Amino acid sequence: MVKSLYIHIPFCEKICAYCDFAKVMNGTFSHIGYLKILLQEIKDKNIPEDSLKTIYIGGGTPSCLTLSELDLLLGYLNKHFPSVEEFTLEANPESLSREKIILCQKYGVNRISLGAQSSNDKILKTLNRNHRNEDLIRCCHDLHELNFDNFNLDFIYGLPGMSKEDLENDIKLSLSLKSKHLSYYSLQIEKGTLLYNKHIMPTDDEVLREMYDYLLEKLHEAGYERYEVSNFALPGYESKHNLTYWHDENYYAAGLSASGYVENTRYTNTLSMTKYMKGKFDPVTERITPEGEEFEFLMLNLRLVSGFSLDTFSTRFHKDFLTSYQKEINRVKDYVEIKNGYFAIKKEYLYTMDQILLELLKEI
Repeated sequence: MVKSLYIHIPFCEKICAYCDFAKVMNGTFSHIGYLKILLQEIKDKNIPEDSLKTIYIGGGTPSCLTLSELDLLLGYLNKHFPSVEEFTLEANPESLSREKIILCQKYGVNRISLGAQSSNDKILKTLNRNHRNEDLIRCCHDLHELNFDNFNLDFIYGLPGMSKEDLENDIKLSLSLKSKHLSYYSLQIEKGTLLYNKHIMPTDDEVLREMYDYLLEKLHEAGYERYEVSNFALPGYESKHNLTYWHDENYYAAGLSASGYVENTRYTNTLSMTKYMKGKFDPVTERITPEGEEFEFLMLNLRLVSGFSLDTFSTRFHKDFLTSYQKEINRVKDYVEIKNGYFAIKKEYLYTMDQILLELLKEI
């Protein structure tokens, strides 16, 4: 049974300098028109009402929808999927008002993911962000005051002009705001983004590693558990929806460019907003081969500190992992471990996961 649904809201007030997700500027297309087509797409999937356990509304900037637009979207989802356990809305600090938080509570949204990115206003300006540090502080204050304590803060390290002091300030701020979950991603300069077009050079790998080790130490001291390479949570507040991805489980997706994965088939909706607004989703589908499924299972699960259950692998792929991968495991034996029936990359080597996975999986 498919238990998760991702929904894409592409609208943005400004285009962030690092973003390569599908997005459109506010004012270019009708929000209401988009939402009506989106809800019809969800309806046409015939998802059983009691099946979904997680919903994640991402973007874009979902919080840039007006109150009435959010009411339409959240009201529909709350009515048709009453059994959802984790209901997340992505938001930007400047557009998440108290009224929108209250509306989220009314319709069962129980997790907010806030794009903080940096505590330095100069860096935020370089990133073309639409908020400043005071907006983030105000927004988190509102969330706590309204007893909405389950929220995530997204930060980026390795940003242009970022110093160790900036990272220290980011960590101090994130801890002072008392979020249940923190995500710290290293900057990736993707082709076609504003940073790429300005020929911004990526931060040196050694500096990135020093930053990562520092934030790892400080977040651990504060009681946050790293459960995935870039994600940290207080006990019990791990993202259930994102764990769906990392466990390589099935999920539906709806909206512009949204990608889903159902019954070994990945589908991705059109990138053309003009087509989508006409109800032409034109999904590109890819049937995942048994070898591809196995590769993705290992690649995704090994991002997790816990790794994967050997029993789960055996049940899903009808073979024993340790026997089937004996040669590959020997190549990386110093970097992996088997503990309580789980196979994982050792914590101290998780940062260099890509190289380890390359060596482990290169013959699949």
